Amino acid sequence: MPRDVFRVPVLIKGLICSACLWPWASGVRASEPIRIASIFAQSGVAADDNAPSVVGVREAVQEINAKGGVLGRKLEVIELDNLSTPIGAKIAAETAVKRQVTAIIGSAWSSHTLAMAPIAQASHTPLITNISTNEEVTKVGDCIFRMCFTDSFQGRLMARFAKDDLHAKTAITITDMTSDYAIGLTKEFESNFQQLGGRVLGHLNYRLKQATFTDLAQEVKAARPDVTFIPGYWESAVIIKEIMAQGSSTIPLGGDGWGTERFYDHGARDIPRAYYSTHWAEDFDSAISKAFVRKYKRGPMAMDSQEALSYDAVYLLVDAIRRAGSTNQEKVRDAIAATREFIGVTGNLAFKAQQDPRRSAVIMEISDGKGRFFKSVQP
Repeated sequence: MPRDVFRVPVLIKGLICSACLWPWASGVRASEPIRIASIFAQSGVAADDNAPSVVGVREAVQEINAKGGVLGRKLEVIELDNLSTPIGAKIAAETAVKRQVTAIIGSAWSSHTLAMAPIAQASHTPLITNISTNEEVTKVGDCIFRMCFTDSFQGRLMARFAKDDLHAKTAITITDMTSDYAIGLTKEFESNFQQLGGRVLGHLNYRLKQATFTDLAQEVKAARPDVTFIPGYWESAVIIKEIMAQGSSTIPLGGDGWGTERFYDHGARDIPRAYYSTHWAEDFDSAISKAFVRKYKRGPMAMDSQEALSYDAVYLLVDAIRRAGSTNQEKVRDAIAATREFIGVTGNLAFKAQQDPRRSAVIMEISDGKGRFFKSVQP
């Protein structure tokens, strides 16, 4: 096993008191910390995109421990690097289970969470992903939860937005064939757009690490679609920039993988007009959201929704532990599933029949290279 297969365990400074680090130091079980794992990419191609997720977990844990923890115990976070790969995510999940964590927060990319989910399910360890939207994630088993909406909801949302708000009649999709997230979201958009009477003129594919997207851009220009749906991550901005360079007037559309700082650094600041769906925006009109923004906004860039979602994921877990009155994994799982009203930074959340929450969505507009809140959509 390579030396850097995972970063373990990175304990966040200030999250736990030194007397609580080792249970045999005090001999009192009540003082033992409650271990949770935070599994995201901290190296590799997804590291920059995942950074807000890591930060959101840290922020929530620091706050909770400053207030005394839960059940009279502090939280101990074991940060594990999934190396931006499914196999790295699987190994990190196995490590978390061996460390006997009460629950796992993560991962962000759907392909990583899909690799982790069977490990968590087999060990009856509750797993809460903040932003993995692929439909198959929670189908792995009843221990797997998510804070975000699903690709089916997101796909329907953007297809209807294209038809009703943008009056689009034709579309092209451009998909990263190495991404479960992109493949699933493309399928949902195409299906729903066609059901609404739209025509999909073409389905173009790429791989994340390819050198150029010029051929894709030329095909878009030739097809002249009203909208072009590109449900990727930061590379979507590079693709859009090449499409614009070809002189195409198509309106780019995306999903919640857009909007990161890396996305803007790779060309989004040159985009004249585009739209994407996401889970939360910093001008969300609620007291808890405004307080979160005042406390944690660090610069001129808009805050990333995945930071708020991972923050909320920790608070949801702690709420479940408190209601369960225990750190027993099965009792905590049952308490999460029984959540009927959780009020978080990203809005209200409730789990119904499955482990997918019912929640609202946000559509953001990019205008002259700047993102802004466009509208909120109820489920």
